[in-house]
Amino acid sequence: MNTKFIITVSSLFIILLLIDSVHAQNIEIVSPEKTTILYTDKSKSLEILVKNNGDKIDTFYFSVWPTYWVSLERYWMTLRPDEVGNVSLFLRPPIDAEEGMVVYTFTVRSVDHNISLSKEMNFKILRTTSVFLSEVKINKQIFRPGEIVTIQPVITNINRKESAEVFVTTKILRDNSIVKKFEDSFSISPASIETLTNSFGLDIRNIAGEYEVDVVLKNKLNKVLDERTISFNIEAVHKIDEEKRTENSILYSTITVKITNNGNVVESDFYVTESLPLISKNFFYPEIEPIQQEEKGNRIVYTWLIKKLAPTESITITYQLRFTNLVLVSCLLIIIIVWVVWLFFRPQLRKSYMGLLTEGREITISLNLKNRQRKTIKDIIVHDSVPPLAAVVKKFDTLVPSLKRKESGTELTWKIKELSPKEERVLSYRIKPTIDILGKLKLPKAHVIYKTKKGKKRRILSKTVSIMGRVK
Repeated sequence: MNTKFIITVSSLFIILLLIDSVHAQNIEIVSPEKTTILYTDKSKSLEILVKNNGDKIDTFYFSVWPTYWVSLERYWMTLRPDEVGNVSLFLRPPIDAEEGMVVYTFTVRSVDHNISLSKEMNFKILRTTSVFLSEVKINKQIFRPGEIVTIQPVITNINRKESAEVFVTTKILRDNSIVKKFEDSFSISPASIETLTNSFGLDIRNIAGEYEVDVVLKNKLNKVLDERTISFNIEAVHKIDEEKRTENSILYSTITVKITNNGNVVESDFYVTESLPLISKNFFYPEIEPIQQEEKGNRIVYTWLIKKLAPTESITITYQLRFTNLVLVSCLLIIIIVWVVWLFFRPQLRKSYMGLLTEGREITISLNLKNRQRKTIKDIIVHDSVPPLAAVVKKFDTLVPSLKRKESGTELTWKIKELSPKEERVLSYRIKPTIDILGKLKLPKAHVIYKTKKGKKRRILSKTVSIMGRVK
Protein backbone atom coordinates (compact mmCIF):
# COMPACT_ATOMS: atom_id res chain seq x y z
CA MET A 1 0.00 0.00 0.00
CA ASN A 2 2.79 2.35 0.92
CA THR A 3 4.73 1.42 -2.19
CA LYS A 4 1.75 2.25 -4.44
CA PHE A 5 1.28 5.60 -2.67
CA ILE A 6 4.94 6.53 -3.10
CA ILE A 7 4.86 5.58 -6.77
CA THR A 8 1.68 7.61 -7.30
CA VAL A 9 3.06 10.71 -5.56
CA SER A 10 6.36 10.45 -7.43
CA SER A 11 4.54 10.19 -10.72
CA LEU A 12 2.46 13.28 -9.96
CA PHE A 13 5.59 15.24 -8.95
CA ILE A 14 7.36 14.28 -12.19
CA ILE A 15 4.29 15.30 -14.20
CA LEU A 16 4.20 18.71 -12.43
CA LEU A 17 7.90 19.27 -13.13
CA LEU A 18 7.37 18.45 -16.77
CA ILE A 19 4.39 20.84 -16.91
CA ASP A 20 6.44 23.64 -15.27
CA SER A 21 9.32 22.98 -17.65
CA VAL A 22 6.98 23.23 -20.61
CA HIS A 23 5.47 26.47 -19.27
CA ALA A 24 8.89 27.91 -18.39
CA GLN A 25 9.79 27.50 -22.02
CA ASN A 26 7.10 30.14 -22.72
CA ILE A 27 9.48 32.78 -21.25
CA GLU A 28 12.94 33.65 -22.55
CA ILE A 29 15.39 36.10 -20.86
CA VAL A 30 18.40 37.52 -22.69
CA SER A 31 20.90 39.45 -20.53
CA PRO A 32 24.69 40.00 -20.49
CA GLU A 33 26.53 36.75 -19.80
CA LYS A 34 29.82 38.37 -18.82
CA THR A 35 30.54 40.18 -15.58
CA THR A 36 29.60 43.88 -15.79
CA ILE A 37 31.82 46.53 -14.19
CA LEU A 38 30.11 49.02 -11.87
CA TYR A 39 31.88 52.15 -10.59
CA THR A 40 30.89 53.72 -7.31
CA ASP A 41 28.78 56.87 -7.55
CA LYS A 42 28.31 56.25 -11.31
CA SER A 43 25.06 55.22 -12.96
CA LYS A 44 24.92 52.15 -15.19
CA SER A 45 22.02 50.88 -17.28
CA LEU A 46 21.52 47.43 -18.82
CA GLU A 47 19.02 46.33 -21.42
CA ILE A 48 17.33 42.98 -20.72
CA LEU A 49 15.26 41.29 -23.44
CA VAL A 50 12.15 39.32 -22.49
CA LYS A 51 10.46 37.15 -25.13
CA ASN A 52 6.99 35.57 -25.07
CA ASN A 53 7.53 32.09 -26.58
CA GLY A 54 3.91 31.12 -25.89
CA ASP A 55 1.05 31.03 -28.35
CA LYS A 56 -1.10 33.61 -26.50
CA ILE A 57 -0.87 37.22 -25.37
CA ASP A 58 0.58 37.23 -21.87
CA THR A 59 1.33 39.81 -19.17
CA PHE A 60 4.67 39.54 -17.38
CA TYR A 61 5.78 41.08 -14.08
CA PHE A 62 9.46 41.85 -13.39
CA SER A 63 11.45 41.97 -10.18
CA VAL A 64 15.10 42.07 -9.16
CA TRP A 65 16.85 40.85 -6.02
CA PRO A 66 18.55 42.24 -3.97
CA THR A 67 16.79 45.59 -4.25
CA TYR A 68 19.56 47.94 -3.10
CA TRP A 69 21.30 50.24 -5.62
CA VAL A 70 18.96 49.05 -8.38
CA SER A 71 15.70 50.07 -10.05
CA LEU A 72 13.71 49.00 -13.10
CA GLU A 73 12.41 51.14 -15.91
CA ARG A 74 9.12 49.23 -15.76
CA TYR A 75 7.66 46.46 -13.64
CA TRP A 76 5.24 44.80 -16.04
CA MET A 77 4.68 44.38 -19.77
CA THR A 78 2.14 42.71 -22.08
CA LEU A 79 3.62 40.80 -25.04
CA ARG A 80 2.04 39.10 -28.05
CA PRO A 81 3.26 35.64 -29.12
CA ASP A 82 6.95 35.74 -30.20
CA GLU A 83 7.14 39.45 -29.28
CA VAL A 84 10.30 40.71 -27.58
CA GLY A 85 10.22 43.51 -25.01
CA ASN A 86 13.03 45.66 -23.54
CA VAL A 87 13.43 46.23 -19.82
CA SER A 88 16.05 48.73 -18.59
CA LEU A 89 17.89 47.96 -15.35
CA PHE A 90 19.50 50.96 -13.60
CA LEU A 91 22.29 50.55 -11.03
CA ARG A 92 24.24 53.13 -9.00
CA PRO A 93 26.49 51.91 -6.17
CA PRO A 94 27.09 54.57 -3.49
CA ILE A 95 30.46 56.27 -3.32
CA ASP A 96 31.43 54.36 -0.16
CA ALA A 97 30.44 50.92 -1.48
CA GLU A 98 32.97 48.12 -0.88
CA GLU A 99 34.80 46.74 -3.88
CA GLY A 100 33.97 43.18 -4.90
CA MET A 101 31.42 40.96 -6.67
CA VAL A 102 27.64 41.27 -6.34
CA VAL A 103 24.98 39.06 -7.93
CA TYR A 104 21.51 40.29 -8.90
CA THR A 105 18.68 37.95 -9.84
CA PHE A 106 16.18 39.14 -12.46
CA THR A 107 12.82 37.33 -12.33
CA VAL A 108 10.01 37.29 -14.89
CA ARG A 109 6.58 35.96 -13.79
CA SER A 110 3.75 35.13 -16.18
CA VAL A 111 0.35 36.27 -14.91
CA ASP A 112 -1.71 34.00 -17.16
CA HIS A 113 0.29 30.80 -16.53
CA ASN A 114 1.48 31.64 -12.98
CA ILE A 115 5.02 30.56 -13.81
CA SER A 116 8.31 32.41 -13.45
CA LEU A 117 11.83 32.37 -14.82
CA SER A 118 14.93 33.87 -13.14
CA LYS A 119 18.40 34.71 -14.36
CA GLU A 120 21.47 35.75 -12.39
CA MET A 121 23.70 38.64 -13.46
CA ASN A 122 27.21 39.20 -12.11
CA PHE A 123 28.62 42.64 -11.36
CA LYS A 124 32.05 43.76 -10.18
CA ILE A 125 32.19 46.95 -8.12
CA LEU A 126 35.23 49.23 -8.42
CA ARG A 127 35.79 52.47 -6.50
CA THR A 128 36.24 55.76 -8.36
CA THR A 129 37.78 57.40 -5.29
CA SER A 130 38.53 56.58 -1.69
CA VAL A 131 38.05 60.21 -0.57
CA PHE A 132 34.58 61.68 -0.86
CA LEU A 133 32.02 64.04 0.64
CA SER A 134 29.98 61.84 2.92
CA GLU A 135 27.71 64.69 4.00
CA VAL A 136 27.16 68.45 3.85
CA LYS A 137 25.51 69.79 7.02
CA ILE A 138 23.75 73.10 7.51
CA ASN A 139 22.60 74.48 10.85
CA LYS A 140 19.00 75.09 9.66
CA GLN A 141 16.92 75.28 6.51
CA ILE A 142 15.14 78.63 6.89
CA PHE A 143 16.94 81.83 7.92
CA ARG A 144 16.13 85.46 8.63
CA PRO A 145 18.35 88.51 8.01
CA GLY A 146 20.84 88.91 10.88
CA GLU A 147 21.28 85.16 11.40
CA ILE A 148 24.38 83.06 10.70
CA VAL A 149 24.49 80.29 8.10
CA THR A 150 26.90 77.53 9.14
CA ILE A 151 27.94 75.01 6.49
CA GLN A 152 29.89 71.87 7.42
CA PRO A 153 31.24 69.66 4.61
CA VAL A 154 32.19 66.19 5.95
CA ILE A 155 35.09 64.54 4.10
CA THR A 156 35.74 60.81 4.48
CA ASN A 157 38.88 58.84 3.53
CA ILE A 158 38.12 55.10 3.48
CA ASN A 159 41.63 54.20 2.35
CA ARG A 160 43.22 52.47 5.36
CA LYS A 161 46.80 53.03 4.24
CA GLU A 162 47.25 56.37 2.47
CA SER A 163 46.47 59.96 3.38
CA ALA A 164 45.35 62.45 0.72
CA GLU A 165 45.81 66.16 -0.05
CA VAL A 166 42.39 67.63 -0.82
CA PHE A 167 40.88 70.98 -1.71
CA VAL A 168 37.32 71.93 -0.82
CA THR A 169 35.46 74.81 -2.51
CA THR A 170 32.15 75.89 -1.00
CA LYS A 171 29.98 78.34 -2.94
CA ILE A 172 26.73 79.96 -1.87
CA LEU A 173 24.74 80.83 -4.97
CA ARG A 174 21.59 82.79 -5.73
CA ASP A 175 20.22 82.46 -9.29
CA ASN A 176 23.62 81.04 -10.41
CA SER A 177 25.45 84.10 -9.05
CA ILE A 178 28.07 83.62 -6.34
CA VAL A 179 27.08 85.28 -3.05
CA LYS A 180 29.92 83.86 -0.93
CA LYS A 181 32.84 81.53 -1.56
CA PHE A 182 35.08 79.53 0.81
CA GLU A 183 38.23 77.62 -0.12
CA ASP A 184 39.97 75.09 2.20
CA SER A 185 42.89 72.72 1.70
CA PHE A 186 44.28 70.07 4.06
CA SER A 187 45.64 66.53 4.32
CA ILE A 188 43.19 63.85 5.45
CA SER A 189 44.64 60.84 7.27
CA PRO A 190 43.96 57.21 6.32
CA ALA A 191 40.60 55.81 7.47
CA SER A 192 39.46 59.14 8.93
CA ILE A 193 36.69 61.74 8.75
CA GLU A 194 37.23 65.52 8.69
CA THR A 195 34.56 68.18 9.18
CA LEU A 196 35.04 71.74 7.92
CA THR A 197 33.05 74.68 9.28
CA ASN A 198 32.31 77.85 7.28
CA SER A 199 29.99 80.61 8.49
CA PHE A 200 28.22 83.35 6.58
CA GLY A 201 26.28 86.24 8.14
CA LEU A 202 23.04 87.38 6.50
CA ASP A 203 21.74 90.93 6.20
CA ILE A 204 19.03 92.69 4.23
CA ARG A 205 21.21 92.72 1.13
CA ASN A 206 20.58 88.98 0.86
CA ILE A 207 17.31 88.84 -1.07
CA ALA A 208 14.65 86.44 0.17
CA GLY A 209 14.33 83.13 -1.65
CA GLU A 210 16.17 79.88 -2.22
CA TYR A 211 19.97 79.66 -2.12
CA GLU A 212 22.19 76.77 -3.20
CA VAL A 213 25.30 75.53 -1.41
CA ASP A 214 27.64 73.87 -3.91
CA VAL A 215 30.56 71.94 -2.37
CA VAL A 216 33.29 70.56 -4.66
CA LEU A 217 36.06 68.21 -3.48
CA LYS A 218 39.25 68.02 -5.57
CA ASN A 219 42.61 66.27 -5.25
CA LYS A 220 46.01 67.91 -5.64
CA LEU A 221 45.82 67.38 -9.42
CA ASN A 222 42.67 69.53 -9.49
CA LYS A 223 40.52 66.52 -10.38
CA VAL A 224 36.98 66.60 -9.04
CA LEU A 225 36.52 63.70 -6.61
CA ASP A 226 33.03 64.49 -5.39
CA GLU A 227 30.41 67.23 -5.46
CA ARG A 228 27.34 67.86 -3.35
CA THR A 229 24.60 70.46 -3.50
CA ILE A 230 22.14 71.41 -0.78
CA SER A 231 19.82 74.37 -0.41
CA PHE A 232 18.40 76.73 2.19
CA ASN A 233 15.87 79.56 2.21
CA ILE A 234 15.87 83.12 3.50
CA GLU A 235 12.53 84.33 4.78
CA ALA A 236 10.92 87.39 3.25
CA VAL A 237 11.03 90.52 5.42
CA HIS A 238 8.91 93.48 4.28
CA LYS A 239 9.97 96.77 5.82
CA ILE A 240 9.54 100.18 4.20
CA ASP A 241 10.83 103.15 6.24
CA GLU A 242 9.95 106.78 5.54
CA GLU A 243 12.02 109.79 6.61
CA LYS A 244 10.72 113.35 6.14
CA ARG A 245 12.82 116.53 6.21
CA THR A 246 11.75 120.16 5.75
CA GLU A 247 14.06 123.08 4.86
CA ASN A 248 12.58 126.57 5.14
CA SER A 249 13.73 129.82 3.54
CA ILE A 250 12.17 133.25 2.99
CA LEU A 251 10.78 132.49 -0.45
CA TYR A 252 10.03 128.76 -0.34
CA SER A 253 10.02 125.55 1.68
CA THR A 254 11.59 122.33 0.43
CA ILE A 255 10.12 119.07 1.70
CA THR A 256 12.06 115.85 1.12
CA VAL A 257 10.52 112.43 1.74
CA LYS A 258 13.04 109.58 1.66
CA ILE A 259 11.60 106.08 1.27
CA THR A 260 14.01 103.21 2.02
CA ASN A 261 13.48 99.48 1.56
CA ASN A 262 14.94 98.00 4.75
CA GLY A 263 13.55 94.54 3.99
CA ASN A 264 15.04 91.77 1.85
CA VAL A 265 12.34 91.67 -0.82
CA VAL A 266 12.02 93.79 -3.95
CA GLU A 267 8.95 95.92 -3.35
CA SER A 268 6.88 96.96 -6.35
CA ASP A 269 3.78 99.03 -7.10
CA PHE A 270 3.25 100.64 -3.73
CA TYR A 271 2.02 104.16 -2.92
CA VAL A 272 3.42 107.13 -1.00
CA THR A 273 1.03 109.91 0.05
CA GLU A 274 1.47 113.46 1.32
CA SER A 275 -1.37 115.43 2.94
CA LEU A 276 -1.13 119.27 2.79
CA PRO A 277 -3.46 122.20 3.54
CA LEU A 278 -5.77 122.84 0.60
CA ILE A 279 -4.40 126.35 0.03
CA SER A 280 -0.92 124.97 -0.64
CA LYS A 281 -1.97 123.48 -3.99
CA ASN A 282 -1.31 126.90 -5.59
CA PHE A 283 2.29 126.79 -4.41
CA PHE A 284 2.98 123.07 -4.89
CA TYR A 285 5.91 122.27 -7.21
CA PRO A 286 7.07 118.61 -7.11
CA GLU A 287 10.21 117.25 -8.71
CA ILE A 288 8.28 114.08 -9.62
CA GLU A 289 4.64 114.60 -10.53
CA PRO A 290 2.18 112.62 -8.38
CA ILE A 291 -0.14 110.23 -10.16
CA GLN A 292 -3.13 111.52 -8.24
CA GLN A 293 -4.28 114.47 -6.16
CA GLU A 294 -7.49 114.40 -4.12
CA GLU A 295 -9.17 117.09 -2.03
CA LYS A 296 -10.51 115.93 1.33
CA GLY A 297 -12.17 118.71 3.31
CA ASN A 298 -9.60 121.42 3.93
CA ARG A 299 -6.73 119.09 2.92
CA ILE A 300 -5.28 117.94 -0.39
CA VAL A 301 -3.65 114.51 -0.68
CA TYR A 302 -0.95 113.82 -3.29
CA THR A 303 -0.14 110.22 -4.25
CA TRP A 304 3.02 108.83 -5.91
CA LEU A 305 3.40 105.32 -7.31
CA ILE A 306 6.72 103.59 -6.65
CA LYS A 307 7.23 101.04 -9.40
CA LYS A 308 10.15 99.12 -7.90
CA LEU A 309 12.43 99.40 -4.87
CA ALA A 310 15.18 96.84 -4.23
CA PRO A 311 16.52 96.00 -0.74
CA THR A 312 18.71 98.84 0.72
CA GLU A 313 17.60 101.05 -2.19
CA SER A 314 16.08 104.47 -1.52
CA ILE A 315 13.98 106.85 -3.51
CA THR A 316 13.45 110.52 -2.71
CA ILE A 317 10.30 112.52 -3.35
CA THR A 318 10.97 116.25 -3.19
CA TYR A 319 8.57 119.12 -3.62
CA GLN A 320 8.57 122.85 -2.92
CA LEU A 321 5.98 125.33 -1.74
CA ARG A 322 6.86 128.55 -3.63
CA PHE A 323 5.52 132.10 -3.90
CA THR A 324 4.48 133.62 -7.26
CA ASN A 325 7.40 136.04 -7.56
CA LEU A 326 9.77 133.15 -6.96
CA VAL A 327 8.12 131.26 -9.77
CA LEU A 328 8.73 134.19 -12.13
CA VAL A 329 12.33 134.49 -11.02
CA SER A 330 12.82 130.76 -11.41
CA CYS A 331 11.39 130.83 -14.92
CA LEU A 332 13.64 133.72 -15.87
CA LEU A 333 16.67 131.95 -14.45
CA ILE A 334 15.81 128.80 -16.33
CA ILE A 335 15.54 130.74 -19.59
CA ILE A 336 18.88 132.43 -18.99
CA ILE A 337 20.59 129.16 -18.03
CA VAL A 338 19.25 127.34 -21.08
CA TRP A 339 20.36 130.19 -23.34
CA VAL A 340 23.83 130.33 -21.76
CA VAL A 341 24.22 126.56 -21.99
CA TRP A 342 23.12 126.60 -25.59
CA LEU A 343 25.45 129.49 -26.37
CA PHE A 344 28.39 128.05 -24.51
CA PHE A 345 28.11 124.44 -25.58
CA ARG A 346 27.20 124.83 -29.23
CA PRO A 347 29.98 124.33 -31.84
CA GLN A 348 32.09 127.44 -32.45
CA LEU A 349 33.56 128.75 -35.72
CA ARG A 350 36.20 131.49 -35.50
CA LYS A 351 37.63 133.23 -38.58
CA SER A 352 40.96 135.03 -38.45
CA TYR A 353 43.75 136.17 -40.75
CA MET A 354 47.49 136.76 -40.76
CA GLY A 355 49.35 139.07 -43.11
CA LEU A 356 49.28 142.54 -44.69
CA LEU A 357 46.83 143.50 -47.41
CA THR A 358 49.17 144.35 -50.26
CA GLU A 359 48.99 143.51 -53.96
CA GLY A 360 50.78 140.27 -54.75
CA ARG A 361 51.36 139.38 -51.09
CA GLU A 362 49.78 136.26 -49.56
CA ILE A 363 47.45 136.44 -46.55
CA THR A 364 46.58 133.33 -44.52
CA ILE A 365 42.92 132.90 -43.54
CA SER A 366 42.19 130.44 -40.71
CA LEU A 367 38.88 128.84 -39.77
CA ASN A 368 38.94 127.31 -36.28
CA LEU A 369 36.06 124.86 -35.75
CA LYS A 370 35.54 123.45 -32.23
CA ASN A 371 32.86 121.03 -31.02
CA ARG A 372 31.95 122.30 -27.55
CA GLN A 373 29.00 119.94 -27.23
CA ARG A 374 29.03 116.72 -25.21
CA LYS A 375 27.97 114.74 -28.25
CA THR A 376 29.61 114.00 -31.57
CA ILE A 377 28.50 116.08 -34.57
CA LYS A 378 28.53 114.52 -38.04
CA ASP A 379 28.35 115.29 -41.78
CA ILE A 380 30.03 118.66 -41.32
CA ILE A 381 30.23 121.06 -44.29
CA VAL A 382 32.23 124.27 -43.92
CA HIS A 383 31.61 127.08 -46.44
CA ASP A 384 33.66 130.24 -46.94
CA SER A 385 34.00 132.73 -49.79
CA VAL A 386 36.60 135.19 -51.05
CA PRO A 387 35.65 138.51 -52.80
CA PRO A 388 36.76 138.96 -56.43
CA LEU A 389 39.40 141.52 -55.30
CA ALA A 390 41.52 138.61 -54.05
CA ALA A 391 42.50 135.27 -55.53
CA VAL A 392 42.81 131.94 -53.68
CA VAL A 393 46.31 130.49 -53.71
CA LYS A 394 46.04 126.83 -54.59
CA LYS A 395 48.42 125.79 -51.86
CA PHE A 396 46.90 124.44 -48.64
CA ASP A 397 48.52 123.58 -45.34
CA THR A 398 45.49 121.70 -43.95
CA LEU A 399 42.51 119.87 -45.43
CA VAL A 400 42.12 120.74 -49.13
CA PRO A 401 38.73 122.34 -49.98
CA SER A 402 36.78 122.18 -53.19
CA LEU A 403 36.84 125.48 -55.12
CA LYS A 404 34.10 127.06 -57.17
CA ARG A 405 34.52 130.35 -59.02
CA LYS A 406 31.58 132.71 -59.33
CA GLU A 407 31.05 136.33 -60.34
CA SER A 408 30.78 137.19 -56.66
CA GLY A 409 34.14 135.59 -55.91
CA THR A 410 35.56 132.17 -55.05
CA GLU A 411 33.62 129.68 -52.90
CA LEU A 412 35.53 127.17 -50.72
CA THR A 413 33.91 124.04 -49.28
CA TRP A 414 35.35 121.54 -46.80
CA LYS A 415 33.69 118.27 -45.77
CA ILE A 416 34.45 116.69 -42.40
CA LYS A 417 32.92 113.34 -41.42
CA GLU A 418 32.56 114.03 -37.68
CA LEU A 419 33.93 115.90 -34.67
CA SER A 420 34.02 114.29 -31.24
CA PRO A 421 33.19 116.27 -28.07
CA LYS A 422 35.88 118.92 -27.37
CA GLU A 423 37.61 118.10 -30.67
CA GLU A 424 38.97 121.03 -32.66
CA ARG A 425 39.81 121.33 -36.36
CA VAL A 426 41.73 124.17 -38.05
CA LEU A 427 41.17 124.88 -41.77
CA SER A 428 43.35 127.38 -43.56
CA TYR A 429 43.83 128.82 -47.01
CA ARG A 430 45.75 131.68 -48.57
CA ILE A 431 44.56 134.61 -50.62
CA LYS A 432 46.49 137.17 -52.68
CA PRO A 433 45.02 140.61 -53.46
CA THR A 434 44.94 141.24 -57.19
CA ILE A 435 45.33 145.02 -56.59
CA ASP A 436 46.39 147.28 -53.79
CA ILE A 437 43.31 148.04 -51.73
CA LEU A 438 42.62 151.28 -49.99
CA GLY A 439 40.85 151.09 -46.65
CA LYS A 440 39.44 147.72 -45.64
CA LEU A 441 38.75 144.43 -47.38
CA LYS A 442 35.69 142.89 -45.72
CA LEU A 443 35.64 139.11 -45.85
CA PRO A 444 32.17 137.56 -45.58
CA LYS A 445 31.11 135.28 -42.73
CA ALA A 446 32.02 131.60 -42.96
CA HIS A 447 29.31 129.14 -42.00
CA VAL A 448 29.08 125.51 -40.94
CA ILE A 449 26.26 123.03 -41.49
CA TYR A 450 26.29 119.83 -39.41
CA LYS A 451 24.02 117.08 -38.13
CA THR A 452 23.32 116.34 -34.49
CA LYS A 453 23.27 112.81 -33.03
CA LYS A 454 19.52 112.70 -33.71
CA GLY A 455 20.06 113.63 -37.36
CA LYS A 456 18.86 117.24 -37.16
CA LYS A 457 20.68 119.87 -39.26
CA ARG A 458 22.18 122.90 -37.52
CA ARG A 459 23.93 126.00 -38.89
CA ILE A 460 26.41 128.37 -37.24
CA LEU A 461 28.22 131.47 -38.53
CA SER A 462 31.56 133.03 -37.87
CA LYS A 463 32.06 136.74 -37.39
CA THR A 464 32.96 139.02 -40.30
CA VAL A 465 36.67 139.69 -40.75
CA SER A 466 37.96 143.04 -42.07
CA ILE A 467 41.55 143.30 -43.36
CA MET A 468 43.16 146.74 -43.38
CA GLY A 469 44.72 147.84 -46.63
CA ARG A 470 47.32 150.51 -47.10
CA VAL A 471 47.45 153.72 -49.11
CA LYS A 472 49.25 153.28 -52.41
